[in-house]
Amino acid sequence: MKRAFVYLIIGIVLLLLTSLWGFYISVKPPKIKSSVTPMDYGMGYESISFTTKDQLILDGWFIPHQDPENAKTIILLHGYPADKGDVLPLTRFLNDKYNLLYFDFRYLGQSEGRYSTAGALEKEDLLTAIRFLRSRGIDEVGAWGFSMGGAVALMAAPEAPEIKAIVSDSAYARLQLMTYGLYRIPVLRYPLGWLTGLWGRVFMGLDIGKVAPAESVKYLDIPILIIHSKEDEVILLKNALLIQESLKNNPKAEFWFQENLIHGQVGRDYQNRILDFFERSL
Repeated sequence: MKRAFVYLIIGIVLLLLTSLWGFYISVKPPKIKSSVTPMDYGMGYESISFTTKDQLILDGWFIPHQDPENAKTIILLHGYPADKGDVLPLTRFLNDKYNLLYFDFRYLGQSEGRYSTAGALEKEDLLTAIRFLRSRGIDEVGAWGFSMGGAVALMAAPEAPEIKAIVSDSAYARLQLMTYGLYRIPVLRYPLGWLTGLWGRVFMGLDIGKVAPAESVKYLDIPILIIHSKEDEVILLKNALLIQESLKNNPKAEFWFQENLIHGQVGRDYQNRILDFFERSL
């Protein structure tokens, strides 16, 4: 009986330590700082920065269209734990028709911050970018986001009437689902995921249960294009299906579920589909 009790205590301690480690590496992932800049593609750009309400300086680029005064503007949002340079090669084609604004989310890339929250506080980063554009006379934008960036765009939109259209590529539906995905241990993944969320509340005051794009989009009526691969192994297709269900009352929502692509890969017609969507929606 005594031995069983000792094993139980050891098991509980190991569970707590494993979840603490999972929490730590989630909020402080290794930083990725791309060396690529718009100049590498012959694109003129302005290095910019703006300050969030919690006094973090975020680093970005503004890439004007050749006719900037008459072109619409799109904000490009990178995934976790990457940076703005990671999505530049994929999305630079949009500069043929639009002004583009890229920035690094808090903690990541060249931006300030002590930790990442995988979307919870990054929503405020996007709202800060929108305020920056408003200070320059730009009060209507489109948003393209990959993975975490897509989730952030969907969560920010209800608070940002400036966002007129969204392309969300491979976004999660609920951050809580992603905590379970941190652990590949059958059965234990759920208590470990729950504990990871608990540490977020204890150490950062964040309720990850409320970080849910699938809830945020329920009453949106703007054009939204949801893109997801059926074979995505990082953010499973069920996330897109949950978002799709939440958008069932939005007649302007579109869905493109692709075959045989992993997380971060794009389909052959990707550029044309996105250009067509923004041309119709902005």
